[in-house]
Amino acid sequence: MKIKIFKASVAAIAAICCIAGTASVGVTAAEIDESELVSYNLDNSEDTTTPSESELPESYSSKDLGFVTSVKKQPYNDCWAFAGLAALESKLMKSGYNIESMSESHLNAWATTRSNNKGWIRNYTGDGYGTTALGYFTSWQGGVFESDAGQIDVTKVEHGDDVATGLAKYGVTGIEYLSKDNPEEIKHAIMEDGGVYSAYAHAPACLSDDRTAYYMPSAYISGYTGHAIEVVGWDDNYSVDNFKTPLNIKPNNPGAWLIKNSWGNNNSLGGYFWMSYEDKFIFATKYRPSYSIKSVQPINDNTKLYQNEIDGATYEFSYINSDSVTYLNKFDFSDGYNTLDKVIFKSESLNSDYSIYYVPTDNGTPTANTDDWTKLYSGSVDYKGYICADIDDYTLHEGSGSIAVTIDSSNADNNANASIGVCEWLKNTSSKNYVFINDSKYGDSYIYYNNTMTDAMDWYKTNNDDELGGTFVIKAVTTKPETPLIGDVDLNGVVDIRDTTAIQKYIANIVQLDEKAMLNADFNADGRVDITDATTIQQYLAKNDD
Repeated sequence: MKIKIFKASVAAIAAICCIAGTASVGVTAAEIDESELVSYNLDNSEDTTTPSESELPESYSSKDLGFVTSVKKQPYNDCWAFAGLAALESKLMKSGYNIESMSESHLNAWATTRSNNKGWIRNYTGDGYGTTALGYFTSWQGGVFESDAGQIDVTKVEHGDDVATGLAKYGVTGIEYLSKDNPEEIKHAIMEDGGVYSAYAHAPACLSDDRTAYYMPSAYISGYTGHAIEVVGWDDNYSVDNFKTPLNIKPNNPGAWLIKNSWGNNNSLGGYFWMSYEDKFIFATKYRPSYSIKSVQPINDNTKLYQNEIDGATYEFSYINSDSVTYLNKFDFSDGYNTLDKVIFKSESLNSDYSIYYVPTDNGTPTANTDDWTKLYSGSVDYKGYICADIDDYTLHEGSGSIAVTIDSSNADNNANASIGVCEWLKNTSSKNYVFINDSKYGDSYIYYNNTMTDAMDWYKTNNDDELGGTFVIKAVTTKPETPLIGDVDLNGVVDIRDTTAIQKYIANIVQLDEKAMLNADFNADGRVDITDATTIQQYLAKNDD
């Protein structure tokens, strides 16, 4: 039976392109604030535990706690880049990493149309979408520190694939989509992750005269523009009297979100403002998704992310009307990274069960004989978004093999199909022009359903008369045995004077060293760690400084 569905061509996607705070305020390239490189440090003594729902405080501010970077001024329609990177920066700081400010220019340039005319169909001044940055994050091609990206003149970038990749130091492994229907969940996300990406409809008439309070009532229907921001706090008692609207409609109740904006230091709050809980579009579906970064990990030479797409999920594959469907991505595990550490996949099949398998290859295709599959993990889709499953260090077979995710929604309470995120083309609902063109190919993704293994490209062609197809968002985080860096006692990836200090503290019984640190501390390879190792490291450093 053919199922003719063309959801992607009429997907309800709304551009996010707001560039100025009011109609009278503009931002041009000449006005870009090139802020100095700053290191943002986390005081690890800060209590970062999250209270239960009943213990949520009446007010909270990641700004006051130091989990934000400086407010910047966007030069183009790239608020989505500023807001997305702000959320990532906050998550890294909340997780205890000492970071620098990240490069919005790198993300903007990366998200322009590629030389093969695929990817996001936009130039550097073009609109963005809520999902644009998510592919950048989950492909581990960003964010990139400004010091690593260097000066990027986006006006001279011809194609997105001209931008250097491999510069990111941290990879995103989990992302939670958030909804206006659950403000407590949003508050928890702010406290756990530092900040939340969202967007709203900006109309100058709904902004207070001092630019510190914003409220668009549901009755407002005049002109507005989508604008992305980071939400970094709240105040349940923020007075309704602070808000101004052209309709003279006040919110019914007090309370507001604290917003980090990207229009520079343009008000008495240093570029932040308050937005009513009852604003018409904040956290609503029009500018979806709103999200928080749930988990990140450092990227190093001993880790590799296997993936068949770099743009993330532009759509949700829910075409098959079934409670249980298995989705697969095939990879070539021939690079020496043979230990499976994590599997990342995207699904909005909330409360569904899922199982993860390793599937061997039979004549170039994942085998349909489920007796040959190896079950690696099982869990529940506890939230909509990118799920990260920790695998118990499964040893992969060298060469071709597939990672399969079975989604079973039979026990879910939302009557959803067993769906998974897919990188699939999108068109604007009004103009019918492409805003994203995927780069899928045969042999990347498969569907196992009704005891049959089908290439996803064939499925799209047969059922949707679609030549572009789609690629499932299933990624494998793998590792290989680490090569010890002798002398790197503090395990930060370099040998420097801090390692001699670590040895001295160990000798003085001030600190303990784990097995790996002890191995690296034996610099002269005499089988023990003593002051001679510290002295030898100092001599080594002095020699290499000459």
